[in-house]
Amino acid sequence: MPADDKTRRVFCIGTADTKLDELRFLANAVRSNLAAFSSSSSSKVEVTVVDVSVGRNDSGSGSAHNVTDFAFVSRNGVLRSDSEAADQLPEDRGEAVDVMSKALGVFLTKSQNDGVLAGAIGVGGSGGTALISLALRSLPIGVPKVIVSTVASGRTDHYVGTSDLVLFPSIVDVCGINSVSRVVLSNAAAAFGGMVIGRVERGESGGEGGKSTVGLTMFGVTTSCVNAVKERLEKEGYETLVFHATGVGGRAMESLVKEGFIKGVLDITTTEVADYVVGGVMACDASRFDATLEKGIPLVLSVGALDMVNFGAKDTIPSNFQNRKIHEHNKQVSLMRTTVDESKKFASFIADKLNKSSSKVVVCLPQKGVSALDAPGMSFYDPEATATLINELKSLIQTNEDRQVKVYPHHINDPEFATALVDSFLEISKKSHLQSTPELSQQVHESSVAQINFSSYETNPRSLSDFPGAKPETLQRTWAILQQLRDQINKGIPIIGAGAGTGISAKFEEAGGVDLIVLYNSGRFRMAGRGSLAGLLPFADANAVVLDMANEVLPVVKKVPVLAGVCGTDPFRRMDFFLRQVESIGFFGVQNFPTVGLIDGNFRQNLEETGMGYRLEVEMIEKAHKMGLLTTPYAFNEDEAVEMAKGGADIIVAHMGLTTAGSIGAKTAVSLEESVVRVQNIADAALRINPNAIVLCHGGPISSPKEAEFVLKNTKGVHGFYGASSMERLPVEQAITSTMQQYKSISFH
Repeated sequence: MPADDKTRRVFCIGTADTKLDELRFLANAVRSNLAAFSSSSSSKVEVTVVDVSVGRNDSGSGSAHNVTDFAFVSRNGVLRSDSEAADQLPEDRGEAVDVMSKALGVFLTKSQNDGVLAGAIGVGGSGGTALISLALRSLPIGVPKVIVSTVASGRTDHYVGTSDLVLFPSIVDVCGINSVSRVVLSNAAAAFGGMVIGRVERGESGGEGGKSTVGLTMFGVTTSCVNAVKERLEKEGYETLVFHATGVGGRAMESLVKEGFIKGVLDITTTEVADYVVGGVMACDASRFDATLEKGIPLVLSVGALDMVNFGAKDTIPSNFQNRKIHEHNKQVSLMRTTVDESKKFASFIADKLNKSSSKVVVCLPQKGVSALDAPGMSFYDPEATATLINELKSLIQTNEDRQVKVYPHHINDPEFATALVDSFLEISKKSHLQSTPELSQQVHESSVAQINFSSYETNPRSLSDFPGAKPETLQRTWAILQQLRDQINKGIPIIGAGAGTGISAKFEEAGGVDLIVLYNSGRFRMAGRGSLAGLLPFADANAVVLDMANEVLPVVKKVPVLAGVCGTDPFRRMDFFLRQVESIGFFGVQNFPTVGLIDGNFRQNLEETGMGYRLEVEMIEKAHKMGLLTTPYAFNEDEAVEMAKGGADIIVAHMGLTTAGSIGAKTAVSLEESVVRVQNIADAALRINPNAIVLCHGGPISSPKEAEFVLKNTKGVHGFYGASSMERLPVEQAITSTMQQYKSISFH
């Protein structure tokens, strides 16, 4: 394809080394439908086949000979569009996919900026979908983007993100043309062709220029309210965008807020907070409300559907919730009524966000119910829980001229409450001062991830393709944490991490200035008076324990990043889905615990031989890294440090074994002097792979500030200490013992 060719084109994308027949069929079908739908010669759009193969042999020249009736871009042509890409793909397939995905993104963005791109359609299995989707979702909203995929059902948020990418189910595997694939590919091509010609003929934006755009959040149980608000706003001259409050919906709205497309928000349905705090399946993350507040646009907020937590089918509800009040919305969706205590936590989360903001906010609270189910005679009617939510918000939100709280004697779905919401919005928005909505242009909707300045964080910045499954807000948060830690290291201040087995441990570790807090199952055993190694024995489901601990710890930690100890060898969890759950609950990152690294001898060898070894922990860290989560794994020797560094670990913790000292500490351990040698070897190995890694020491004889200082002063490239028993068990043992002795020494004669 000549560099100066400005013909409008659609790109059919796939791996020509394995999917050439499917690509040719799809390209032919797209071309036929473009011709059929076009009403004038000015709508002419050409079809180009793009090869993104990552096999060892370059498919470019051979495939080009087999696609003579289409313009063809070889994989080398895609790679050449990215100035940072090497001439040859890496041997590791995962790395090769990342490189190709990034190069494809650059290729498509250049085509978009040159005015050439009219749309893009891809075809692939799980690997091809991951490769192509990252590039497609970086394109502006409105540019037609489709993938015919084997993974188009189930959890697709990591492919789609907050973009308008359409996944088209392939039904059968993408493996040749047959009676089923022929129908599926033809239908996908027809749908895609209609999108392309429709957009070309109506003009690129299709927007309503001049109208200010307002975002609204809705659930089925707040539909009456939102519809009334929408109708009134449109009469007032606003364009409204309604987002289903399913976790993804809130993120999509806030993504458009960040990009400047939405100029005001009526966040009526904040139910995602309930799922985040309690652990439902439609959760926001810790950044909920941040984009709106940081942008400073007018915000009216209410508490719609905060009476419920969302789960899947009834039999998927966690066992600890089975005795709660459950409403079966349908066979796929079950709702759980929230409690008085949970309502207090929701209020705390919301108030904490709003109190830090200087933007104009009005909180509107309906006293008579927060959803259609929270009404007399309905299944979730609980005046005490609703009153608690309202009263806690009134109490916790610090009101001023720009931050108001208004309470109304209405139900959320009463027409009077909808009127009050709009009146409050009009009052603070001052419509005449709102900027008009920008048109959907090439620049407005570029991926938020692409705007992160990685070079400010590392000497050798990583490419965005290192994080194919990352949410923008997660990735930005992780890099901000690492930058803060590196700034601290540069000032000569050690990094201190701490394990927490209880809420009070975490609360006062934060009060003492800790940098990181980690929750894992051994903390619960440890603070129950059992040895930490109980966490490695079959006494409980380690990963379930951590999720339960989150309910105790996360609400009391206000600023310090909290990480989850994840059992990467757990054979009963799909780790990619579990990590998404960990992220949605509010953890900032992960550590590999329980870990087989604490096991040696024949048992350890047998674990490795039977596929339950340390490699699974490395793979868990690799997946978490690609999701943009902070990763702080334990390594017990040089080889493990190398594996974890190659897997993308941000912080490597050199583990010296079970902590000594105290009533239930280890009696057998390496000496402090030997620990210095081992920690140094682990640090050297990790830093050879990633010079920007942070290295901490932990365990064994390093059980107090004195030993930690000794190790840090006698090693190089070790940046701090991570403690667990030494941070909570030993201080508690000592403090309680001493206090009891003082009480017993009281004289009353």
